[in-house]
Amino acid sequence: MVRVKKTTSLSLMLSVLVFFAACGGDELEEPQVKALSNEDMIPTTTLPAASTDDAEEVAGATAVATEAAEESAGALLYKTKTCATCHGNDGLTPILPSYPVIARQSEPYALQQMLDIKNGVRTNAQSIAMKGITHLVTDEELAVLAAYIANELGPEPSGAGSTDQNSEGATLFKTKTCFTCHGADGKSPILPDYPKIAGHGAEYSLQQMKDIKSGARANGMSMAMKGIMHLVSEEEMVLLAEYIATLKR
Repeated sequence: MVRVKKTTSLSLMLSVLVFFAACGGDELEEPQVKALSNEDMIPTTTLPAASTDDAEEVAGATAVATEAAEESAGALLYKTKTCATCHGNDGLTPILPSYPVIARQSEPYALQQMLDIKNGVRTNAQSIAMKGITHLVTDEELAVLAAYIANELGPEPSGAGSTDQNSEGATLFKTKTCFTCHGADGKSPILPDYPKIAGHGAEYSLQQMKDIKSGARANGMSMAMKGIMHLVSEEEMVLLAEYIATLKR
């Protein structure tokens, strides 16, 4: 084994120190490691803001849901059973003049007519068109509809009277004793089973009077009216129907 002399080792060490001193004595720098924050570690995604159309659509859907929640059972049935198609959304604007105005009709009368049409007891005039729908409505639903028609459908009842009080029709309404059963204003029947006739279209009222007189309509309380109608001519019926149409609902 060759031994290295101590003087040689010392010389080597001194050479190394001299080298570093000549390089300026800089220290070796440690590698810099950047600390990552939570924000750096979680990727950020910017979501697009909701458009005005989307906001309006949501608001509209909310309004519809709220309105549906506030509707009564009768109001929903009136729509879903297509009553509005013939009688109007307000019950005051029937699709044809031969259809009745039903808003605020007497509840017992409205129910009886719907049941009679459903069961085939009333078949006159346009009632046959309604029969095709009533078989899709239960008797319980008809009762709910009758209550809705009487108490909710259409605006609150307006004032009594007519702008045609001096007409022949107004005179006939008294002399033929129409007011005895239907009230002087046409909407205050003596019994709840009698109809409110104020505001019916002239064509509808005329047809009903003719049918009651001829016997084509004999359901409900119409038989009580038949005893009077034989004293009323067809010309007088026309005048009465025109007057009834002027009575405020």
